[in-house]
Amino acid sequence: MRTLIVGAAGFLGRNALLRFPHQWDIAALYRPDDGAFESFIAKHVQRRVHCYPCDLTDAAQVDGAARAIGADWDQCLFLAANTSIPESIERPDTDLKSNTLTLLNVLMRMRIGHLVFLSSGAVYYGRTGLVGPETPVAPTLPYAISKLASEQYVRAWRERHDNPRRATIVRFFGAYGPHEPARKLYTKVTRRFAFERNPKFVVTGDGENLIDAMYVDDAIAALRATLDKPPSGAETVDLGVGAGETVNSVVERAARVFGLEARITHEGAPPEYIEFRIDPERFVARYGVRPRTSLEDGLSLLARNLAQEDEDARL
Repeated sequence: MRTLIVGAAGFLGRNALLRFPHQWDIAALYRPDDGAFESFIAKHVQRRVHCYPCDLTDAAQVDGAARAIGADWDQCLFLAANTSIPESIERPDTDLKSNTLTLLNVLMRMRIGHLVFLSSGAVYYGRTGLVGPETPVAPTLPYAISKLASEQYVRAWRERHDNPRRATIVRFFGAYGPHEPARKLYTKVTRRFAFERNPKFVVTGDGENLIDAMYVDDAIAALRATLDKPPSGAETVDLGVGAGETVNSVVERAARVFGLEARITHEGAPPEYIEFRIDPERFVARYGVRPRTSLEDGLSLLARNLAQEDEDARL
C-alpha cells in the first residue's frame, strides 16, 4: 500500500510512523526546518521510510517532491497544519497558507486514491451542546475558518478533478501523549505534578470550557481505521472522546494520578472557548474503533515517556 503522510514530523505523524503496518510503503513529507526528524526516524522507527523535506507552501518544492517520491498514491494521511490558534488570530495570512494552501499544492500535483484529511473540531466554534457533521457551522476563529475552507477544497477538487477519488474529512478534537509539544496542557500538568511535585497550576480563563482528552495510541488506531475503510465518495466524521469534560476537571484528575490535590488559579482568557461536544458512538458505529485508554493510564504512560526522554537527554 503506497502511503503518503503529509506533515509527518508533527506529533501525530511521528506516532503514526511508529504504529502503521510495516508492509505499507510509506513516504513522509516534513518541514525542511525540522532538523531532528530524520534522527527521530533513525532512532525510533524500525522500518524504511522515504523522508523528503518540503515546504508545502512553496509550489516548486511540492513539484520537486512529486518528482522525487512519485505523484501517485493509494492513500494519503494529511496532517500538515498550523497548530497554534493564537498565531492564527495574530497572523491569519500565515494560518491560511499553513492550513489551506498546503493542501491545494498537494492536490494540484499528486493523485490520491483515498485522502484522510485532518480537519478540526474547531469548525464548530460558536456552537453549544451536541454537534455533528450535519450541524450548520460559521466559525469566526481564523484557524477554524481555514480548516473549514480546506474541507470545502477537498470536496471541490474531488468533484471537479476526481482527486482524491475518495475522501474522509476527520474533524479531530485533539490528542495527547509522547512526542507532543512541550506547551501542551497534558505535558505541562505531567511535569508539574509528577516531576516537580507541585500542586499549583494556572489555568487560562475560568477552566469551565471543554477539552477532549484522547490518548495518542487511540487516535492513531482511529486514523488507521479511517484509512482502512474509505467511503464510496466523500464523508465527514468527528473523532474525539466526547466526554464533555472541563479543563478544571482534567487538571484535577491529572493531579490525583500523581498523588496530589490540585490548587488551581485562573488568569486571562483562552483564545478559544469550547462549549460543544460530539457523540463518539457515531465513529464507533462507522469504524468499530473506540478509545480504550483512560486519562489516568494515558498520563502515567506520558510520564514514563517524558522521564525516558529526560534520561536520554542527560546521556
